[in-house]
Amino acid sequence: MEESKTILKKYWGYDEFRTPQEEIIQSILNKKDTIALLPTGGGKSVCFQVPALILEGKTLVISPLIALMQDQVNALNSKGIRAKSLNANLAYTEIDIILDNFVYGYLKILYVSHERISSELFITRLQKTKVSLIAVDEAHCISQWGYDFRPSYFNIPRLREIHPNVPMIALTATATEKVISDISEKLELRKPDIFRKSFSRENLGLTIIHSENKRSDILQLLSKVKGCTIIYVRNRKQTIEIAQWISEHGISCVSYHGGMERSIRERNQLAWMTNRVRLIVATNAFGMGIDKSEVRLVIHMDVAPSIEEYYQEAGRAGRDGNMAYAVTVIDDTDLKEAVSHFEDQFPPLDFISMVYEKLCRYYKVAYGSGMDESYDFQMFDFCEYMETPVRKIFHTLSILEKEGWITFSEAYREPSRIMILADHTNLQFNDPTASHKNAIMTHLLRKYEGLFVDPVKIDETRIAKEMDMEEVQLVHYLNILKSEGIISYQPRASCPQITFQQPRPTSDSFSIDKQSYFQRKKMAKERHDAMLAFLNNEDVCRQKVIEEYFGETGRDCRRCDICLGAANDTLSPDQINMIYNHLIKIVQQQSISIKQYAGIYPFNKRKKIIRMVKQFEAEGLFMLDNMGMIYLKNK
Repeated sequence: MEESKTILKKYWGYDEFRTPQEEIIQSILNKKDTIALLPTGGGKSVCFQVPALILEGKTLVISPLIALMQDQVNALNSKGIRAKSLNANLAYTEIDIILDNFVYGYLKILYVSHERISSELFITRLQKTKVSLIAVDEAHCISQWGYDFRPSYFNIPRLREIHPNVPMIALTATATEKVISDISEKLELRKPDIFRKSFSRENLGLTIIHSENKRSDILQLLSKVKGCTIIYVRNRKQTIEIAQWISEHGISCVSYHGGMERSIRERNQLAWMTNRVRLIVATNAFGMGIDKSEVRLVIHMDVAPSIEEYYQEAGRAGRDGNMAYAVTVIDDTDLKEAVSHFEDQFPPLDFISMVYEKLCRYYKVAYGSGMDESYDFQMFDFCEYMETPVRKIFHTLSILEKEGWITFSEAYREPSRIMILADHTNLQFNDPTASHKNAIMTHLLRKYEGLFVDPVKIDETRIAKEMDMEEVQLVHYLNILKSEGIISYQPRASCPQITFQQPRPTSDSFSIDKQSYFQRKKMAKERHDAMLAFLNNEDVCRQKVIEEYFGETGRDCRRCDICLGAANDTLSPDQINMIYNHLIKIVQQQSISIKQYAGIYPFNKRKKIIRMVKQFEAEGLFMLDNMGMIYLKNK
């Protein structure tokens, strides 16, 4: 292992590996298939990057996240390590050159998406490459019981057919025992060595705040916990709105989401990474591969879909070993939306069948035909044809893809986006020499909301049709508007395509694997319910709940809000008397609910206050109606 430590010191500047990195690397060098289960911040990438530099041949890395691939490639290149990634934004000639360099030239590490494995060009070149290691990042994506199952991950075993004797390492940050077993089976690993690092975080305090005023509570948090902060929200528009609101309160802040123009996204990320701003508001697209150790606070403003995703994001706090905090600030609306979103993810079987049937009609696919036929796909047009909201259709198409009926090109997930950069007053609608540009701008403003604050998804084909002009003409003027600095225009890499994977059956012959579907729904429901139970838990140490969820023997952490007394009912007689007198005074002055009253107190006191008010009601001192409003008994 001396060579491994020499490389670690030379390229990463560390003298020693973290536990269990050294053992994982040795397993790979022994040509053993390996599963590495390391929590966020555990140093997964080093586990395959170090052996990649020791082994004689090339290393292929499969990752589902383009941003993460590029971040790691940039980091490796900055160290003098030759690495590249293939993504949909590259031209054919660029892909051809990169693959040639991987087969014959200087490239040591190549990152690709799981979709790339289905490309015959890629497979042909790979057959000629001397590969010494295959690394599968975010390996839980191959498990139907994982929280981010992706059917295209089933292409990965094809690599074993090409290079049967090459060791494979599967890496993931969060996985249950069932998922680990499924990873091993689906990747066809041969008696893999399995390495786990405990999910316990000695320096991370977890807190849940059920809030009546989320923004007020967040300002309180930011005043109490100083230092670098991430706020996670679940939609792109919120990143802009929350970042602007925080900036207005004198806290340096930027926003980040996957739909931003790349230059803006990179600029904002760099400002946060270099501490020119304290806070970044982001969707879960942010954080993968981000190497910033001194994050003191991570705030969730919504309900994460699962404990796996929650803990992965929370774990970005305190990687330097110093005390840090992960705080979730939610209200009743967030909990209701989480339930609604889950229900949309698993529509009824007859609805899935109807969507497939109409998809075939939409493209005029005849019964018994259509297999391997590809068509340009415009989501908004199809949703109009279906007269159904986009979110519901999106989830249904995802199910049809998982069931093997259809597949989508990468461009399906990366549509074009536009944002207006010019101020309202600078838009010249009366210039007779710019009639086409004016017409396009007017149409965009009428058709899309939020163009001044956030990049908005657009469909050029649909806009051109609505404006009765050629699509090539529309794109020409959009590029002119971009060059003039009026708009930010991020065109899709290529036209989204849908491919039918099977011949169209008759309506009564269409089916999906009901057992698998309901099993996936059951597992997703269990993850969803576990997350809600975690948020609503008032008695058990939060760290202990997480450790036991992942199959460890949990113990009280003495750092979370529960361990610090949030669930403790004990109040002194003087404190009870003070609360009683204060409550009388407040209720006499204004209408207030029990949650609003508890919100007056510090976070870790609120549950005690709620219990105390309910005790006052039980003793006949106050009344509570079914809306939780507090009244004096004599009223």
